[in-house]
This record gives sequence, C-alpha cells and structure tokens, in this order.
Amino acid sequence: MTTYLIRRLIQGFFVLVVASFVIYSILIITPGGPMDQINEIRQDPSKHVSKYFIDQMLQRYKLDKPYPLNYLVWLFDPSETSEIQGIDTVVPKGIDVTIGPWRIRGSGVLTGDFGKSVNMAKGVAVMDMIGSRIGFTLALTITALTISLLIALPIGIISAIRQYSRMDYAVTAFSFVGLSMPTFWLGLMLIIFLAVLPKLWHQQNGWTWLPYLPPGYIADTGQEGNVANRVYHLVLPVAVLAFVSIAGYSRFVRSSMLEVLRQDYVRTAWAKGLSQRVVILRHALRNALIPVITIVTLSLPGLVAGAIVTETVFSYAGMGQLFAKSVFQLDIPIVMAFLVIITTMIVISNILADVLYAVTDPRIRYS
Repeated sequence: MTTYLIRRLIQGFFVLVVASFVIYSILIITPGGPMDQINEIRQDPSKHVSKYFIDQMLQRYKLDKPYPLNYLVWLFDPSETSEIQGIDTVVPKGIDVTIGPWRIRGSGVLTGDFGKSVNMAKGVAVMDMIGSRIGFTLALTITALTISLLIALPIGIISAIRQYSRMDYAVTAFSFVGLSMPTFWLGLMLIIFLAVLPKLWHQQNGWTWLPYLPPGYIADTGQEGNVANRVYHLVLPVAVLAFVSIAGYSRFVRSSMLEVLRQDYVRTAWAKGLSQRVVILRHALRNALIPVITIVTLSLPGLVAGAIVTETVFSYAGMGQLFAKSVFQLDIPIVMAFLVIITTMIVISNILADVLYAVTDPRIRYS
C-alpha cells in the first residue's frame, strides 16, 4: 500500500503540473486578461488602463520572460525572496529551507503564493482572501454532504430491498426531480416561499406564529460570532445542495444494492437463516458501498465547485461567491488560485477513493 500511495502521489504531482500549465496558458491569453491589457497599453499608451494592473501582471506572471519559461518561473521563482510592505519595509517571502547541502529559496505557486488581487481588493494577497472564506465554504459543503449521506444511504437501501414497491417508485420520482432541478431556480424558490413571503405575511398580517428563514448571508449584522445564528443562515443553502446530492446518491446506492443482492453469497446468507439486518448490513452493504465510495469521493470537488451558484444566489460569502465575482471582474490571480485548488482536490479525491476501497473491502490489496 505504501509503495502504491507513493506512486500515486508522484503521478498526481505530474497531473497537477500539466493542469496548472493549461490553466496558466489559457488565462493569460483570455480576452480582457493580462496579455490583452498589456497589448492595449502598448498600442495606445494614452488610453486609460490601470497601471497597477499592468505592473501586477508583469510581476506575478513573469510576462517579460519568453514562453513557456514564464510558466516555470510562475511556479517557482528563486530570485523572488522578499517583498516591500508599506513604504520601505522589506519582508521575506516564500520559503527558505536547507536540505543537506542544498538551500532552497524562492516563492511562487508551489509555495502557496498566487500573488495579489488586482481588481476586487487591490494589493491583498489572494491566499488571504481565500483563507478568510474557505471555512464558510467547508461548513456549507461538509454539512450538505453529511446530511445527504445520512438520508440517501437508508433511502437507497430500503428502495433496493423493496424493489417496485410504492416507496421505490416514490424514491425514483424524487431522484428524477432532484437530478433535473436547476440549483439556482431551487434556491430562488426557497428564498421566495420560505424567507420573503413568510416574513412579509408576518409583518403585514401579524402572523407571528409563522416562522421564516433568512434569505442568505453568513449571519445577521453583528451576529457573526453567534454559532446558532450562523447555523440558522445555513439552512436554505444546505437544503439546496443536499436536495440535489440526495437524489443522485440514493440512485447509486439503490443500483449498487440491487446488483449485490443478486449475488450467490447473499443468497447463501439468506439460505443459512441469517436475519435481514445481518444479511443487508454485514454481507451486502459493505460490497455495495464500493462504487458509492467512488461517486462520493469524486463529488467532493464538485460540491465546492457547485457551491459557486448556491453561494451566489444566497449571497453566502464563501469561495464560490469569491470565484464568481473574480470571473466577472477579471481578477485573474483569484481565478487561477481557485482552479488550481479545485484541480488539487480532484487529484486528492481520486487517491482517497483508492485508499477507501482497501478499507471497505479487505479483498482489495495494492502491490
């Protein structure tokens, strides 16, 4: 297993390098991006273009160097070891480590330095902006994933056991609706019918008995440190993400369970007179979870990426909303950082799926 993990980590590293090269190459030549801005000011110096933007692009993406050398320097620049903060304060930057006879100094994407924002918050480090929001996105996605699994697993198992029953048909119909439901539309409907209209009736008609939910945001003004208030604001966005996930996961669990229940070893367990609980949980479910593990682990990056729409609809200040704003404002450093993070999550989730295979099924071994 150790040798296999080392080999997969090395493969994952090369995948990340190729993916980051594609991300870098596409974004620097995107219309309205760094190259367009630089060519525009070179062709017409009198035209108003943010000099700060140009300076940041040249410094951050090493566009004064030939392609693709600028990509390699973007990954790691051994000459960039310090930066100026304030007026004349020089502070160290990047890494400075000694490994045996070698001293490694420099900064770049490999050290977690994606530069600074050029449009949304000029001069603010990209990783500081993402770091201030990643906790909110993790709270949203992890809560939605937990609720989805807690509901989808028993629904899928019961639906498979009672195939072609009324419950099975109901679960199938629910799954089709959930899989075809646009998240932005569902979010808007929940805001209208569970937040806006109940609050309006509460205020105009005096229906004090009618509860209503907040339409979005992290928390009420001045209540950012109140955990209960923040959980209250999570209800609607979590419901949107969980609804779609439950529909998909329950179908995969049902399909996997039906396939396993037809296997000979399950029939043998029934023939031995074992209880339904033992047959389902000990013999069938563990093997049925193997394909489900693939779906769940590979959907983790998708949950974060899918939160872009949900966070935008609910004005939830997470990574997804930050990414959406950075795309519209062409804040290339933030867009690059987000895409590299999602790519890294995809590679890690693939490796995690392989590890969970061996944990779930002892017959699986990697040499």
